[in-house]
Amino acid sequence: GGPKHAKPIRNRRRRRRRRTPRAGRRTRQDTEHHVCALRTRAVSVAGGCQPRPKVVPLWDNEMLVGLLLAAGVTSWVAFLQPNEQLVLKHLSRIETRNGPGAMMYVPFITKATKRKGTQLDDLSYIVVKNELTGLEFTVAGPQLYFLNPHEVASERKRKIVLEKHEYVRLLDATSGQQRLIKGPAKVVPDPFESIVNGRQQPAVRLSKLQYVVVTDSLTGNRRVVTGPQLFFPGTYETVGDISEAVELSKLQYVQVTETLTGAKRVVSGPTLFFPDAYETVGDISQAYEVRKHQYLKLLDQTTGTLRVERGEATVFPRAHEEAAEGGVKDAVNVDDETAVLVLSKASGQQRLITTKGLFFPEALEEIVEVRRLVRVQPHEVAIVRDNFGAFHFHSGNASGAGNGTAFFLPPHCELVTMYWSSATSKEDAEQHIVRNAKQVAYKVPMSKIDLRAQYAFFEYKVRTSDNVELLLEGTIFWQVADVPRMIERTGDPKGDVWYHARSALIQAVSAVTLEQFMASFNSIVSKAAETDVAFYEGRGVRLHGLEVVRFECVDGKTAGVLQEIIQETTNRINRLQKQKSENEVEAERLHSQIEIERQRKQLIEARTANEKLQASVEGESEGTRLAQNTMAFLNMLNVSVPDDATRLQLLKFFTEQQTLTTQTEHLSKGNASLFLTPQDMQLRLQMPSD
Repeated sequence: GGPKHAKPIRNRRRRRRRRTPRAGRRTRQDTEHHVCALRTRAVSVAGGCQPRPKVVPLWDNEMLVGLLLAAGVTSWVAFLQPNEQLVLKHLSRIETRNGPGAMMYVPFITKATKRKGTQLDDLSYIVVKNELTGLEFTVAGPQLYFLNPHEVASERKRKIVLEKHEYVRLLDATSGQQRLIKGPAKVVPDPFESIVNGRQQPAVRLSKLQYVVVTDSLTGNRRVVTGPQLFFPGTYETVGDISEAVELSKLQYVQVTETLTGAKRVVSGPTLFFPDAYETVGDISQAYEVRKHQYLKLLDQTTGTLRVERGEATVFPRAHEEAAEGGVKDAVNVDDETAVLVLSKASGQQRLITTKGLFFPEALEEIVEVRRLVRVQPHEVAIVRDNFGAFHFHSGNASGAGNGTAFFLPPHCELVTMYWSSATSKEDAEQHIVRNAKQVAYKVPMSKIDLRAQYAFFEYKVRTSDNVELLLEGTIFWQVADVPRMIERTGDPKGDVWYHARSALIQAVSAVTLEQFMASFNSIVSKAAETDVAFYEGRGVRLHGLEVVRFECVDGKTAGVLQEIIQETTNRINRLQKQKSENEVEAERLHSQIEIERQRKQLIEARTANEKLQASVEGESEGTRLAQNTMAFLNMLNVSVPDDATRLQLLKFFTEQQTLTTQTEHLSKGNASLFLTPQDMQLRLQMPSD
């Protein structure tokens, strides 16, 4: 604790310093032996690398430098930094010394080379080869690596950095083995390992609706991996393309075929279907919705068996089945108006179904035709031909009641349709359009024979005996009288009537002149219609008559002369008609005037009677008033003027004055002129005498 103890301590330090130089008395070989310790390998090597030697100096740098300076040896020393290495090539061997430190060597028998160690970061590595043994190994960072004797290093390489969703396959060229490393990782390949496919591969991301087929390349086995997951394949597995799972709704299905055996199966919805590794999936198909009034026939293509599914149902076909006869069909509603003709494929026979209700055919039955009730009006006849060729006639008035009839066509029978000549097309006839065509141009179908009288327009060219060509227009009235005879003798009764009437009319006109024809063409046409009645009766028809409504000359000059004659006749008729009309107008005018005067007379007489009556009433009223006024006036003067004559004179005076006042008022308000006589004015004129 005090100064007395400091001196022994200093003495001990001096003794230590005195002992230290004695170490320099050793030989150079002993010094070299004690300068460097045995080398140990303490290098971290990835992937089973061999340990690396490292020189660890026994003395620190200050002690070694002091020793060498004291011995006077300066040219045999190499000073190494921590990242440096000294390579010593002796006469029979090579050794390395790693820094930091000062290394001593004999320059004449040893060649010394200084080199830097290899600095490896966390993402790099090198491949080291021992040239003496030929062994190769990898050295991975992070570290400072010093090569051992006889070792050479490759260029610095980058580690394979794998993310979480990546993997890499490494192939060892010496053994042919592969290994697979999943991320996340930093991979250092062995010296003889190479990356399969040249780079790291992404893992397969599978959603809930995805899957992949994985094949083991060693065994050839396949397996299916479904999502959702991040899939890393095995070492020797290959991954196919990502496929979507088959999402099937309630009304969908798919046919699945196993490629190994060829067997098929049907997968129906609702489901999320992942096929097996050896299965192929066909297109998504819709199930058949069969309603209550519908049915579906399905044909098994392997056995040829047919089956019928009736509604109401959702039908999924079985494997190897497909819809026959066009898919879902409606059953036939058999009622009073509808029947069904059915063919049995087992027996080949036909039958007519008339039982009311929904008809569903069996598996080996085919609906040949849906037959409607054939209605025959009372004026119609329908002709049916059976399979033996015989005709059957259905008359609408067979019972005589005139109610018509109706029937269904039996099996193996058909309704006879005739084609009659017509100037109107089938389309116009169906739309009830009458174009007043006069030439036969069409053949229209007739399935029911109309027994009523019919008409047809015609336009014939005829020639008179004096060689005047005329164009006749008119109407043919005809009727079917005997249907069995008609169907036996002709297929176009209307055409026969039209052409035979033309022939008869040409013959009749050719026997008369133009003048005779113009004078009596009605009788000529009627005579032509009565010609050859047997022809019409033999075809079951009756010609009622021909009517010509217009004729004209085909030749222009003759037509002009005929027009002049017709025009003159027309003018004469028009003038007569005009004069008759004027006379009728004048007579009607006089009759109207007489009637007016008669009514005017009655008006005057009525007006006069009314005026007389009105004047009488007014006079009576005025007299009554005057009488009352007079009586009142006279009564008032009874006391003051007792004399009756005087009172009467006063009344007369006041009456005259009132009358004059009224006249004056009327004169002042009106446009009347006043004429006064000298007597009225009481004037006297005095004329001077000459």
